[in-house]
Amino acid sequence: MTTRGLIYNYFYTASVITLILPLTAFAAALPTTCSELLAFIANDVGKTLSAFIGAITVIMILVAAFQFLTAGGDAEKIKTARGNIAWTIVGLAVAMIAFNIPGILSSFLGGSLPTTCQ
Repeated sequence: MTTRGLIYNYFYTASVITLILPLTAFAAALPTTCSELLAFIANDVGKTLSAFIGAITVIMILVAAFQFLTAGGDAEKIKTARGNIAWTIVGLAVAMIAFNIPGILSSFLGGSLPTTCQ
């Protein structure tokens, strides 16, 4: 097997393990009742999604910074890098608002959202 093939296999295996390990941690404490399911979704899944969104935001900012550094004065490349930064910030703002929707709804409804099932 070539060196390139070995590197590809190593990164493929590492990425699969990285994606599966958090799932095994969740499987250890899966909810059994409807109330536990709602709490699980609100707490654990929300925290995991916010971690992924934060990681993607950092990666996109780094990509845009690399585009700035390699633009070499080209106006079109600089415009693309600025657009990437702007859309990254917009995406982060939308994600932050989305995670706060339950709190916003509960403040409008004058209490807390239902956490029990029928």
